[in-house]
Parts: sequence; structure tokens; C-alpha cells
Amino acid sequence: MITWDQYTEGYNIPTEWTDTSWGNDELPSYETNGYKIWVNSPDLAERKESQEHLGLKFVDYIFAVTEAECGGEDLLTTMSLQEVIKFVSKNK
Repeated sequence: MITWDQYTEGYNIPTEWTDTSWGNDELPSYETNGYKIWVNSPDLAERKESQEHLGLKFVDYIFAVTEAECGGEDLLTTMSLQEVIKFVSKNK
């Protein structure tokens, strides 16, 4: 099993993003420009198990972006940190 601190290993998370991870959250998270970026496990089996545990249909992604204040639906799901950085930067 992979621990939360290992979820972001190997990614250059921008230093201006605020770590908003909290122990009761399902995934570690960051906030920037009014968006929350959730970081899923790098392990495929763990990603599947996590979504099944929540009763969700499996959608494979590492990163999900929601509005920071409201949460709600995912605005973006992707395997690419660069795609997330571009999205949260241009959609300020």
C-alpha cells in the first residue's frame, strides 16, 4: 500500500500551490487560483479500489480539479500534471 506522502513523489508540484491535505479527506490536495487539485494514487489497483470504495464508476486519473470553495463536479481529470498547471493558470 502506498501512503499519501508517496502520492506526489516524482511530481514537481508548484511551490505557489497551498497544501490543503487533511487526514479525513480521501486524497491529498492543493489549492491555487480558486481551484482545488486532488492527487490520486500512482498505483492503478489502489485508484480502482478507492473509487469502488466510494461507490463510483471507475475513471482513471491521477489529478482532479474542482472549485476550491464549492467542490462539486470535477472540472478536469487527467494523468498529466502539466495539463493541470495549464488549466489552473489560464482559468484564473
